[in-house]
Amino acid sequence: MDFKKAIIILIVLVVVFIFSNYPSFTKISFACEEPINYSVGVFDKRFGISYKTFLSVLTQAEAIWEKPMGKELFVYAPENSDLTINLIYDSRQETTSTLSNISDVLEENKAAYKTLQIKYIGLKKEYDSLKDVYDTRVSTFNEKNFLYQSHVDNWNSGKRNSRELFDQLERERTALEIDVEELKILEGELNDIVSGINTLVGTLNRLARSLNLKVDTYNTIGASRGETFTGGIYHSAEGVQDIDVYEFSSRDKLVRVLAHELGHALGLAHVDDKDSMMYHLNESDAQSLSKTDLMALRTLCRIK
Repeated sequence: MDFKKAIIILIVLVVVFIFSNYPSFTKISFACEEPINYSVGVFDKRFGISYKTFLSVLTQAEAIWEKPMGKELFVYAPENSDLTINLIYDSRQETTSTLSNISDVLEENKAAYKTLQIKYIGLKKEYDSLKDVYDTRVSTFNEKNFLYQSHVDNWNSGKRNSRELFDQLERERTALEIDVEELKILEGELNDIVSGINTLVGTLNRLARSLNLKVDTYNTIGASRGETFTGGIYHSAEGVQDIDVYEFSSRDKLVRVLAHELGHALGLAHVDDKDSMMYHLNESDAQSLSKTDLMALRTLCRIK
């Protein structure tokens, strides 16, 4: 058999292999070409809103993206959804509701301010202490992960016939997986504290303004550990897409949380413009897209 015939046979075998392992081909859908079908999954009534109201808020959040584009980008389709939206009540919303009630019923005077200030100082100390632990654990994890990756590289470039080395790699991998789960727990605890602190900050600053107190303005704790929008998160893994909403203080804030996470579902990333819907913190009161949002959306949808 000459060289040319051997090459032809090899090509034929490769083609046969590809088609035998991939019997069907899925049409690739690009962003904005087809609307994203969504449904509501977990719906906790402790938030104090009805299912009908929640759907109304979702429609309002959809319109923030759809109106400027003049096309349907999202469709409520419970029977055939690509995206599940969950309303999950936990300590974050409980803290928000409790502190909101405190600020509503307390007389707006210096005693009320002092009470909330003491609570803030306590939470801030708890946060600083836990964050030090978290940062140390992250640093240690990064070092262990770097060492593990170098061991894997050495294994892949070697003979890969040592059972002892393979078992060692498996032990390192398992230890890293345990570390990741423990870091997730720590981060959840930090997020709960951050939520309480940020709600207190809003109440303290409002009281200070109403009482005309000459005090320093308190600052919220931002996304130092990679959180997305305060109150909600979008995640996608293995073809499953979810939006989990944990906290909101008003209907307008809920609209913005949902609109932000729907933006992620479209494929948009965070932007640096503080007035934008896709800014990483829910600080603005705007109910429409900024120029930065529109530019990102048009780029995503390939519209000039």
